[in-house]
Amino acid sequence: MSYRQIIVDGTPAGLRGLEEIFADLRAMGRLPGEPGLGAEIVALAEAHNYIPPTAQEAFAATFVREYAVYLDQQGEGRRRDYGTWRGYPREQIPWFPTVNEDLCDGCALCLRLCRTHALGGGEDGRVRVEDPFACVVGCSSCANVCKPGAITFPPRTLLDAYKTFPKSK
Repeated sequence: MSYRQIIVDGTPAGLRGLEEIFADLRAMGRLPGEPGLGAEIVALAEAHNYIPPTAQEAFAATFVREYAVYLDQQGEGRRRDYGTWRGYPREQIPWFPTVNEDLCDGCALCLRLCRTHALGGGEDGRVRVEDPFACVVGCSSCANVCKPGAITFPPRTLLDAYKTFPKSK
């Protein structure tokens, strides 16, 4: 079963089975703009994941966005390969920025600095996380140049858990 980390309202969440759900929806010809699709994905995802009732709307919106990205990637016949870090698949390392949109002043210094395109500009001119796993593990340069302090990262001690190579199966 697949594992994917997504960002829901600025908080990372690890989920199982999304790739399979997205593949089934694609096979049925479902499109991200369909009313109720987010709630349907939430219901399907709950078979293998706990989704707090108070966060279901946020998860639904995130699932629809993730499904749109999935369809875009499938349409190009590719799946983004983020590689590994110290032997771990990059998608399993919860190192990526979180942007507090209330603090972001839209200066875009971080966008000019980040060459991996983990961050992007929103329609309102504020920065948002677009591709969290494109972020270089251990890098926090965008947060360092953010004068209002809108960009944060997990503590570096989180990376200590990945000092040893994973055991092979």
